[in-house]
Amino acid sequence: MSKMKTFFFSVFTLLMLGNYFSSAQTTEAIDNIEKSIKVDGKYAILAGNYKHFEGSVRTGLRMRNGNPDLQFQIVLIGMVVKEITTDEHLLALVEDCKTAGIQIVICQNAMKALSVTKADLHPYIETTSSGFLYMFGLQENGFKVITL
Repeated sequence: MSKMKTFFFSVFTLLMLGNYFSSAQTTEAIDNIEKSIKVDGKYAILAGNYKHFEGSVRTGLRMRNGNPDLQFQIVLIGMVVKEITTDEHLLALVEDCKTAGIQIVICQNAMKALSVTKADLHPYIETTSSGFLYMFGLQENGFKVITL
Protein backbone atom coordinates (compact mmCIF):
# COMPACT_ATOMS: atom_id res chain seq x y z
CA MET A 1 0.00 0.00 0.00
CA SER A 2 2.88 2.36 0.67
CA LYS A 3 4.03 2.16 -2.99
CA MET A 4 0.51 3.09 -4.09
CA LYS A 5 0.46 6.14 -1.81
CA THR A 6 3.88 7.20 -3.05
CA PHE A 7 2.73 6.82 -6.66
CA PHE A 8 -0.43 8.91 -6.13
CA PHE A 9 1.51 11.55 -4.18
CA SER A 10 4.09 11.76 -7.00
CA VAL A 11 1.38 12.10 -9.66
CA PHE A 12 -0.43 14.72 -7.59
CA THR A 13 2.80 16.68 -7.07
CA LEU A 14 3.63 16.61 -10.78
CA LEU A 15 0.12 17.77 -11.67
CA MET A 16 0.30 20.64 -9.20
CA LEU A 17 3.75 21.73 -10.39
CA GLY A 18 2.59 21.54 -14.01
CA ASN A 19 -0.45 23.66 -13.15
CA TYR A 20 1.76 26.20 -11.33
CA PHE A 21 4.17 26.58 -14.25
CA SER A 22 1.29 26.69 -16.74
CA SER A 23 -0.36 29.50 -14.74
CA ALA A 24 2.91 31.42 -14.50
CA GLN A 25 3.36 31.25 -18.27
CA THR A 26 -0.23 32.34 -18.83
CA THR A 27 0.19 35.30 -16.46
CA GLU A 28 3.38 36.33 -18.23
CA ALA A 29 1.68 36.04 -21.63
CA ILE A 30 -1.24 38.15 -20.43
CA ASP A 31 1.13 40.80 -19.08
CA ASN A 32 2.99 40.88 -22.41
CA ILE A 33 -0.26 41.31 -24.33
CA GLU A 34 -1.39 44.16 -22.07
CA LYS A 35 2.02 45.83 -22.50
CA SER A 36 1.64 45.67 -26.30
CA ILE A 37 -0.79 48.63 -26.24
CA LYS A 38 0.83 51.35 -28.32
CA VAL A 39 1.61 54.59 -26.49
CA ASP A 40 0.45 56.47 -29.58
CA GLY A 41 -2.35 54.05 -30.49
CA LYS A 42 -5.93 54.84 -31.44
CA TYR A 43 -8.68 53.00 -29.57
CA ALA A 44 -12.47 53.26 -29.29
CA ILE A 45 -15.29 51.49 -27.47
CA LEU A 46 -18.98 51.48 -28.41
CA ALA A 47 -21.05 51.22 -25.22
CA GLY A 48 -24.81 51.06 -24.77
CA ASN A 49 -25.40 50.85 -21.04
CA TYR A 50 -24.36 52.27 -17.68
CA LYS A 51 -21.92 49.51 -16.69
CA HIS A 52 -20.27 49.37 -20.10
CA PHE A 53 -19.72 53.13 -19.99
CA GLU A 54 -18.16 52.80 -16.51
CA GLY A 55 -15.85 50.03 -17.71
CA SER A 56 -14.95 52.00 -20.83
CA VAL A 57 -13.99 55.03 -18.77
CA ARG A 58 -11.86 52.92 -16.40
CA THR A 59 -10.13 51.32 -19.39
CA GLY A 60 -9.55 54.68 -21.07
CA LEU A 61 -8.16 56.22 -17.89
CA ARG A 62 -5.75 53.33 -17.45
CA MET A 63 -4.62 53.45 -21.08
CA ARG A 64 -4.20 57.24 -21.21
CA ASN A 65 -2.30 57.36 -17.89
CA GLY A 66 1.22 58.38 -18.88
CA ASN A 67 0.42 58.10 -22.60
CA PRO A 68 -0.62 61.59 -23.76
CA ASP A 69 -0.32 60.62 -27.44
CA LEU A 70 -2.74 57.71 -27.12
CA GLN A 71 -6.21 58.50 -28.52
CA PHE A 72 -9.22 56.99 -26.78
CA GLN A 73 -12.87 57.53 -27.67
CA ILE A 74 -16.09 56.26 -26.15
CA VAL A 75 -19.14 56.20 -28.41
CA LEU A 76 -22.48 55.93 -26.61
CA ILE A 77 -25.71 54.44 -27.89
CA GLY A 78 -28.71 53.01 -26.04
CA MET A 79 -30.19 53.87 -22.66
CA VAL A 80 -26.96 55.31 -21.25
CA VAL A 81 -27.56 58.30 -23.55
CA LYS A 82 -30.55 59.24 -21.38
CA GLU A 83 -28.91 58.28 -18.08
CA ILE A 84 -25.81 60.40 -18.72
CA THR A 85 -27.94 63.58 -18.67
CA THR A 86 -28.92 63.32 -14.99
CA ASP A 87 -26.95 60.62 -13.19
CA GLU A 88 -24.34 62.26 -10.92
CA HIS A 89 -21.96 59.31 -11.06
CA LEU A 90 -22.00 59.28 -14.87
CA LEU A 91 -21.52 63.05 -14.99
CA ALA A 92 -18.49 62.66 -12.72
CA LEU A 93 -17.13 60.07 -15.16
CA VAL A 94 -17.59 62.58 -17.99
CA GLU A 95 -15.48 65.04 -15.98
CA ASP A 96 -12.83 62.31 -15.53
CA CYS A 97 -12.84 61.81 -19.31
CA LYS A 98 -12.49 65.52 -19.91
CA THR A 99 -9.51 65.73 -17.55
CA ALA A 100 -7.84 62.70 -19.14
CA GLY A 101 -8.54 63.72 -22.75
CA ILE A 102 -10.89 60.83 -23.49
CA GLN A 103 -13.40 61.87 -26.15
CA ILE A 104 -17.08 61.00 -25.65
CA VAL A 105 -19.37 60.94 -28.69
CA ILE A 106 -23.13 60.28 -28.45
CA CYS A 107 -25.38 58.95 -31.20
CA GLN A 108 -28.06 61.44 -32.27
CA ASN A 109 -30.35 58.56 -33.30
CA ALA A 110 -30.32 57.37 -29.70
CA MET A 111 -30.83 60.94 -28.50
CA LYS A 112 -33.90 61.28 -30.70
CA ALA A 113 -35.34 57.92 -29.61
CA LEU A 114 -34.84 58.84 -25.94
CA SER A 115 -35.96 62.50 -26.23
CA VAL A 116 -32.52 63.87 -25.33
CA THR A 117 -31.39 67.21 -26.73
CA LYS A 118 -27.87 68.58 -27.14
CA ALA A 119 -28.71 71.08 -24.37
CA ASP A 120 -29.31 68.13 -22.00
CA LEU A 121 -25.75 66.88 -22.47
CA HIS A 122 -22.59 67.85 -20.62
CA PRO A 123 -20.78 70.49 -22.73
CA TYR A 124 -17.75 68.20 -23.18
CA ILE A 125 -19.79 65.57 -25.04
CA GLU A 126 -19.85 65.60 -28.84
CA THR A 127 -22.58 64.08 -31.02
CA THR A 128 -22.67 62.12 -34.26
CA SER A 129 -25.60 61.45 -36.55
CA SER A 130 -25.04 57.68 -36.23
CA GLY A 131 -22.97 55.82 -33.65
CA PHE A 132 -22.52 52.86 -35.98
CA LEU A 133 -21.38 54.96 -38.94
CA TYR A 134 -19.02 56.83 -36.64
CA MET A 135 -17.49 53.54 -35.47
CA PHE A 136 -17.00 52.46 -39.09
CA GLY A 137 -15.30 55.81 -39.74
CA LEU A 138 -13.01 55.30 -36.75
CA GLN A 139 -12.03 51.89 -38.11
CA GLU A 140 -11.29 53.41 -41.51
CA ASN A 141 -9.09 55.95 -39.72
CA GLY A 142 -6.97 53.29 -38.04
CA PHE A 143 -8.73 52.96 -34.67
CA LYS A 144 -8.90 49.61 -32.92
CA VAL A 145 -12.53 49.30 -31.83
CA ILE A 146 -14.57 47.18 -29.43
CA THR A 147 -18.35 46.98 -29.33
CA LEU A 148 -19.94 46.07 -26.00
